Amino acid sequence: MSETGLYYWLAFLSYSGLVVGMGFYIWKRRRGQTVTADNRAFWAADTNLSGWASGLSISASMMSISWSCVYGVQLFYWYGIGAAWLLIIPWLLTMAGFWLLAPMFRKLKAFSQPELIEKRFGTFSRQLLAPALIFVFIVWAGAEIYAAGITIAPFLEISVNSTLFLIALVVALYSFTGGFEAVVSTDKIQFALVALFVTVMASIGWNALGTLSGDTDFLTATRLAPNTVEGMPWYFSPGIAFIAMTFLAYLPGWLVETDIWIRMQAARSDKEARKGILIAGVNSLVFVGIMPMVIGLSALLLYPPVDSVTPERLGEGALIFNALMTDFTPPWLSVLLGIGLVAAAMSTVDTCGNVVALSASYDLAEPQLKKRWSPAQLNTFSRWMSVAAIVAAYIYSLNTDSLLDIFYLSSGILTTTVFLPVIAVFIPGATSRQVNAAIICGFLGTLLFYYLESRQYITSFEPQWLIDAQVGYILLGFLSGLIGFLLAGWPKK
Repeated sequence: MSETGLYYWLAFLSYSGLVVGMGFYIWKRRRGQTVTADNRAFWAADTNLSGWASGLSISASMMSISWSCVYGVQLFYWYGIGAAWLLIIPWLLTMAGFWLLAPMFRKLKAFSQPELIEKRFGTFSRQLLAPALIFVFIVWAGAEIYAAGITIAPFLEISVNSTLFLIALVVALYSFTGGFEAVVSTDKIQFALVALFVTVMASIGWNALGTLSGDTDFLTATRLAPNTVEGMPWYFSPGIAFIAMTFLAYLPGWLVETDIWIRMQAARSDKEARKGILIAGVNSLVFVGIMPMVIGLSALLLYPPVDSVTPERLGEGALIFNALMTDFTPPWLSVLLGIGLVAAAMSTVDTCGNVVALSASYDLAEPQLKKRWSPAQLNTFSRWMSVAAIVAAYIYSLNTDSLLDIFYLSSGILTTTVFLPVIAVFIPGATSRQVNAAIICGFLGTLLFYYLESRQYITSFEPQWLIDAQVGYILLGFLSGLIGFLLAGWPKK
C-alpha cells in the first residue's frame, strides 16, 4: 500500500470512529429512559428538532455522492448549463412547495405517509403503501453506496466491493445505536464536510482552466456537451420532452418524499419546520446547483468529449472527481477531500436506510406487534430493522451500474404510487378501495412499463416525443395508477 493510501485509511477510520461514537453516545444516554408506547422517540428524535438541525439534515441527505457529487456533475457534463432542468430546478421547486405546505402537513399529525393514509383509509392501505417506499429508499441507499464505492475505492487501494461493505458497516452501526437522532446529529458534521468538499472541488476545476489555451467560458463548455439534443438551444439542451417528463417524474413524488416529511414533522414548531426547508433550499442552490455546474462544465473543457464520446477515464462522467483529484490536487489535500467523499456517502445512506426501517417497522410491523410486544421489544426490533435496511441497500449496490435509471425509476415510483394516495386524503368521497387500486396499479404498472420500455418491446407503439423523453414508463405508470383509482370508484353506489 502506498503512503497516500495509508493516509486515506487513517482518515476513513478516524471519521468512521467519530460517527459510530456519536451513535453509541446517544444509545448510552437513552439507556434507562422510558421508551414511549408507540416508539416514536427512536424515529422522531422526540419531535424537538430546530430549524437549523432539520435544514442541515435535509441538505446533507441531498448533498450526496450519488446526487450532487456524481450524478449532478455528470448531468452538467452531458448537457451543459441546460442540465439545471434535470435536477436542481425541480428540487428547488420542491423546496418551495414544502415551505408553503409545511403548516398544513404538520397539522395532519402523521409521521409517515402510510400513517397518514391509515387515518383516512385504514391499516391495510397503510401496509400496502409501505413496500413502495421501502423499494424506493433501498434503491436510493444502494445507489449512494455504489457511487461511494467506485469513487473512494481507488484511494483506499482496495476493491469496490470491499469499500461498499465498509461504508454499509459503519452506517449500520451508528443507525442501530442512535436511531434517527444519530442520523440527524451526524448529518450536521457531514453537511459541513460535504459543503467544504464540493466548494474545494469547484475551485480546483475553476483554477485548472487556467492551464488551458483558448476560450474557457461556460457557454463554450456547454456547446461541447455530448448529449445535447440536436436543434435545441443551449438552455434547453436536454430537449423539451425530457425536461417535461423529468418534472412529471420528480415534482409530484418529491412533494411527498418521506425523508423530508420526517424532518418536517420532527421539527419543534411550524416556524422551525419552515426555517429548515428554507435553509435546505439555499444550501441546495449552492451545493446541488451552482457548485456541481462549475465542476461539470470545467470537466467539459478539461476533458472534452471526442465525437460526442466521453473519455474512457471519466467512466461516462461518473469518475470526474477521481480525475480532478488525481490530476490537480496535492496528496495532502486529496486525503482531506476523501473524508468529504466518505461523509457525503454516509449522510445519504443513513437517511435512506432510516426511511426503509421506518416503513418496514413503524408502518408494516408495529401496527400488528404493538398489541403483543412491550415498548422495549418494539425498540429493539426497530434498531434491527435499521441494520436490515442498510444490509438490503448494500446487496442492491452490488448489482447496479446506472445512476440515471436508478433515480428516474425510484423517483417515478414516488410519483406513480405515493402521490395519488396522499392527495386522496384530501378528496371528499375517496374510498380505501380506490386508494388500494391506485397503489397496486401505479407500482406494478411502473415496473412493468419500465421493463417493457427498457427492452424496446413497446417503443413501436409509443409516439416519438415519448421515446425521445427516455422515461415514458413513468407517464404510463402514473396513468395506470390514475385509471386504477378511477375504475375502483366506478360505478358510484
